Amino acid sequence: MLSGLCHGSVVAAAPTARGVICRMPSTFSSEWFEEMLRVTAAVTLAHDSNCRIQFDADGTRFGLIVAGGNVTLFAPGDIDGADLELRFSRSDAERVWRRELDGDEAMRAATVVTQLQDGPYTGPPAPADLLGRPEFDALPVVADAALVVAYTFRRGPFGVVHHWFKFDSGRPVDDGFGELDEADVRIEVEYRAIPLVRSGEQAMLDLLAGGTIEGDLGPLAMLGGLLEEPAFRAADLATGRHAFALATLGELWADENWIAALDRLAAEAPSP
Repeated sequence: MLSGLCHGSVVAAAPTARGVICRMPSTFSSEWFEEMLRVTAAVTLAHDSNCRIQFDADGTRFGLIVAGGNVTLFAPGDIDGADLELRFSRSDAERVWRRELDGDEAMRAATVVTQLQDGPYTGPPAPADLLGRPEFDALPVVADAALVVAYTFRRGPFGVVHHWFKFDSGRPVDDGFGELDEADVRIEVEYRAIPLVRSGEQAMLDLLAGGTIEGDLGPLAMLGGLLEEPAFRAADLATGRHAFALATLGELWADENWIAALDRLAAEAPSP
């Protein structure tokens, strides 16, 4: 009877001298998912925001479906036709969904599993899935074509994402998540720019209308030439379209209603 006085799904309620205290569900319990769906009913993203993401936290599996900008499923278990599987350790997953692990640290902790045209992919999430693509073997070796590009992606999965890419002799040789003190070119755009550019649906110059680019003319011209190499474009296309799903996840993480729900549940849930 007392639990009926509490709003939403709760694990238990108990009377005290001050009234009824409601204990919110623990992270990843069935009640936790029910409460998240209830309190995020007001979440509405752009109509072209869609994703089917399977999560795995050391065997704790749950799915998220966004269709037409609306969260239609967020529940324990497996989903059919997932765009990708996103894996974390159990402890990292709990920290991510309590918003204690975010941005670059969350991206470093994540592993993406998906199917590409040339076979399965298991590795870091985009944009760190590009380095090592075999298409880069066809890039010409260009002496003195060395530069470092630092990206800032707004509305990324689990918050703002910083990523850097290093070229040497015209070829990508290293990358990583995190901020750099020094870079030849700095670019700031939304995370959705990654799949839009890779798929060829939009050009980087068009997307920069809503972002910024900084650098001297020489490095900027060099970067433009490298990105337009046929081998680089082939590598972009070969990474597939799963980054669109990650972009939708990032848009959820930028939504005030979604974040308020996560923060409320994290503050009131029992410690893991």
